[in-house]
Amino acid sequence: MMTVEDRLATVVSLLPAHEQRRFAAPFAKGESADSRLVEAVQALARAEGLSCSTQAEMAEARARVLAQVARQPATPPLVAEDEAAKLAARFASHKTPHAQTAFWRSLTPWERSVLSRAQQATPQAPLP
Repeated sequence: MMTVEDRLATVVSLLPAHEQRRFAAPFAKGESADSRLVEAVQALARAEGLSCSTQAEMAEARARVLAQVARQPATPPLVAEDEAAKLAARFASHKTPHAQTAFWRSLTPWERSVLSRAQQATPQAPLP
């Protein structure tokens, strides 16, 4: 089992170098390893952008989250019709739903999107 001092050393090692110096100093009067561990964890949370205490930190965290959300998923480039048709034929060759599901799961995300586009482009026969 890890002692409080071990945990403190572990958290301090994860901090940026300029933050580590503050936690390497000897304990002040009335300061304990527990209180220093709490401070180190809070500093690590701020350094990782998980905790914000100022408006600037909040704006930076918001910008980081919005940048991740704003990324558009990659769409596959246009493919030749014969490539899409080959994938559609391979899919159609599997007659049972179990086999079709296994084939679908074996495809890469790019192949899945190509196959989906090919199936959407192919008119479906009306149900009787």
